[in-house]
Amino acid sequence: MAEIRKLEAECKAKCCAEKFYAMMTCDALKLQKYAPQTVHKVQVFPGNGEVRVGSVYVWDYVLDNKPSSVITKVRVTAVDHKNMSITFTVTEGHLKDDYTSFANTLTVTPAHSEGNYNCLVKWSARYEKTNEDVPDPTNFMKMLEDFTKELDTNLLEE
Repeated sequence: MAEIRKLEAECKAKCCAEKFYAMMTCDALKLQKYAPQTVHKVQVFPGNGEVRVGSVYVWDYVLDNKPSSVITKVRVTAVDHKNMSITFTVTEGHLKDDYTSFANTLTVTPAHSEGNYNCLVKWSARYEKTNEDVPDPTNFMKMLEDFTKELDTNLLEE
């Protein structure tokens, strides 16, 4: 039986938690404007702006600074707007080549400390490799960190 593995990345963001979470959910179509170095295009279905379990995102993004982007299709499998958490499960795309299952959870938490940041953005990936020779998705997690920093910087400029 294959082993479910987990990787996490956490970033401190200066924008407010609610603004970051709103951009990832109800304003996701604007992500290509706020993170153009990472995200080329985002589509959300249904397109009425209400993100719920069953919603589908199609991400066109840059991975490993390659000249061409990759496309990944994910389904929202869990959402908790109160706790600003959303889980995406990959259904199509490059991640399906190396992983039999891949789910990614975003949790945005307001900071309650006297730090120089306003929220913590945590990305958790749970995945199962197709075989033991497949590397852990550290490049994907690095992309999420870069994306988080880029989005935070541009949200602050508003």
